[in-house]
Amino acid sequence: MVSTATIISMFVPIVFAFVLFIGLILYYRKKTGIAVKPLIAGALGFVVFTQVLEKVLHLGVVTAFPHYADHPWLFGLYGGLAAGIFEELGRFLLFAWLLKKFHDYKGGISFGVGWGGIEAVLLMLMMIVPNILFATMMNAGTLEKSLAGQIPTDQITAIKETVLNNGISFYLLACVERFFAAFIQIAFSLWVLIAVVKKKFVYVIYAILIHAAFDFPLVFVQTGHFTNIWVVELYVAIGGADRLLVDQEGQGIVTITRKGPLCVAKGSFILARLKSFSSQ
Repeated sequence: MVSTATIISMFVPIVFAFVLFIGLILYYRKKTGIAVKPLIAGALGFVVFTQVLEKVLHLGVVTAFPHYADHPWLFGLYGGLAAGIFEELGRFLLFAWLLKKFHDYKGGISFGVGWGGIEAVLLMLMMIVPNILFATMMNAGTLEKSLAGQIPTDQITAIKETVLNNGISFYLLACVERFFAAFIQIAFSLWVLIAVVKKKFVYVIYAILIHAAFDFPLVFVQTGHFTNIWVVELYVAIGGADRLLVDQEGQGIVTITRKGPLCVAKGSFILARLKSFSSQ
């Protein structure tokens, strides 16, 4: 049986994701202004590049290498680079071709909010709604009957173990992860925008590699080789807090022009690196 408290906690990250998305829009509308077209482009870009194109690649790779979980280092390298390539190239293409009139800080922030916000909403829905349904069926004693003939028995057992083992803290921590991940997406959006403005594709390569570095350790959790979720959340939080620090402490944080300098607040590794790049 799955406790009522656990089932209730499953709804928390879903509600949080919607609140986060709306909250980011309202916060940045007051702080910098929000441009509607980049916001929508960011949201649609995430769907197209990560949920359609990237998943087509993953499907082919997993089909060709069914025992990928036995090789976490290689799978981590593949997964991290795939995420980096699809997401950062997706941002680059959209900024370069579709959003030519929005090459400013407001446009970059709006795009990042759309990308990170819709990511939070979709991932929470896709990951947690099935768990809610499975938990409900388990409590009603209908899980095996409902899934019999549709998936193998060992997979049904794995589903039950996953739902039972994921306690309240698991779902609450998902809120923390999504909060910081959203700011990471905003930071990457600004980074790639500067690559477009400065016409230096090498910045996109930097973004791909850093993105891959963020995602690489997460594969060890997905494949069951690392189970300390607190360490993973701390890892994500550190990356997101760096971007959040800029928004909280910066005064006139970033100004992007084709000829002018890039001014950033101290304390941010990512934007500080961009400052050094802008002088090259």
